[in-house]
Formats: sequence, structure tokens, C-alpha cells
Amino acid sequence: MVDQVLEFFFRSIAYGVVWFKPYLPVICAAIAWLIPVLIIWNLVSAFRSGVENVRKLHRIPCARCRYGTRDYHLKCSVNPIEAFSEQAINCPDFAAGSGADAGYGVTPQT
Repeated sequence: MVDQVLEFFFRSIAYGVVWFKPYLPVICAAIAWLIPVLIIWNLVSAFRSGVENVRKLHRIPCARCRYGTRDYHLKCSVNPIEAFSEQAINCPDFAAGSGADAGYGVTPQT
């Protein structure tokens, strides 16, 4: 019984290989072209995602805000938790200020 099952199994595989052999060059060529196309697709997708992320990050107004500081201890005197993050994109406390107002380029006096 086991011999008959194994014989049937191996004969099926042999017939499959004989049937599959003429189509093998076409399938290999398709796979060979598909791999570079998928790589290019992924690179373009990653580039678009990166550009989208940079555009979103450029909408953060903290660098132009009067209350923003360059000190990592206190990034913003009004909203220190949300400062310089995506949560600050529509900050209701945003007040436009110049670089001197925001503390840019100003050295602390002792």
C-alpha cells in the first residue's frame, strides 16, 4: 500500500516536471524582470513617504514661535510637552516672533 502511494506521488511529480519544463524560461524571465521592478517600486514608495514626512515636519511652527527656545531642558515655555513634535502643528498658542525673540543666537548672560 505504501509502495503504491509513493509510486503515485513520484509519478505525479515526474509528470508535473515534464509539463512544467517548456514554460520554465518564460517563468524565469518574468521573475527576473519582476524583482527589479519591485525594488524600484519600493524605492519610489520610500522616497514619496519620506517627502510626505518631511512636509509634515516642516509644518511644525515652533522654530518661528516667540515662546520656543533652543534649550533642551525647556523647549517651549507655554507647551513644553508638545513643543517641536507633530502635536504642535496646530498650536493655539503660536505667536510669531523673530529669531531674537525666540532666543536664537542670543547667549545667556551671567
